Amino acid sequence: MRNSLIYKVFGQIICIIATVLFLFPLILMLIRSFGGSGIYNYVKVFKAVNLVPNFVTSLIVVFGTLLIVSLVATLAAFAFSKLNFTYKKLIYYMVLTGMMIPTSALIFPLFQIIKGLGLNNTPFSLIFPYATLNCCFNLMILKNYFDSLPNELLEAAKIDGAGTTRTFSTIMMPLAIPGLAFVLIQTFLSAWNELQMALIFINDTKVQPISVIPLRFTQTAGVQGFPLEVMFAALVVCLLPIAVFYIFGSRFLITGLTQGAIKG
Repeated sequence: MRNSLIYKVFGQIICIIATVLFLFPLILMLIRSFGGSGIYNYVKVFKAVNLVPNFVTSLIVVFGTLLIVSLVATLAAFAFSKLNFTYKKLIYYMVLTGMMIPTSALIFPLFQIIKGLGLNNTPFSLIFPYATLNCCFNLMILKNYFDSLPNELLEAAKIDGAGTTRTFSTIMMPLAIPGLAFVLIQTFLSAWNELQMALIFINDTKVQPISVIPLRFTQTAGVQGFPLEVMFAALVVCLLPIAVFYIFGSRFLITGLTQGAIKG
């Protein structure tokens, strides 16, 4: 049945329809961004707002989040997958319950913590919450990756005299690079696009991440007289880095989703 021509044609038609539905808003946004004054709409965006500090903040937040997630999630996933310690499963499932808590329920306590530490209006006010919220899901993905690696590798490394640290860094981690790539890509997308905490934790418009810029254009449209086409141009400017990053990283996402779901 799955190898029949009708099944393949029907599957391709569904994929094409889904692609058109998902791409239509993006294509419409791109077309509308060139309406009216054309390319000058983008000139108005850069004249109205100096986007360089906002881009810098986004880069600092994203790469700081990636650094923490990559270190914490990989070490924890390896420990939960290959090491034996007391209450391992209990601790693991307790950590995974963090995925069940909605982000909106954490905004107020996180804001109080950030304010108490004096980190508000700094990139660190977003780095630590982003890293914490992303670690739970990424821990599950990476643990599945390490579970798919045979335990005989650990035994062979132990026979050769390698300790736990050397086994992790030289044997297990290189084999789990596709899983780590998937984790880093989805963390990048999540941290770059997040709006709610970025809007609340950083009030200074000069250091807000780039994801807040379209909202600022919407709020000041009536005052500065921005037409709708300029707002679409601002959206395109903010989404362009994500689009480029996704194009080059999409194959790692597919590999991570397929291999990370397999346990050996």
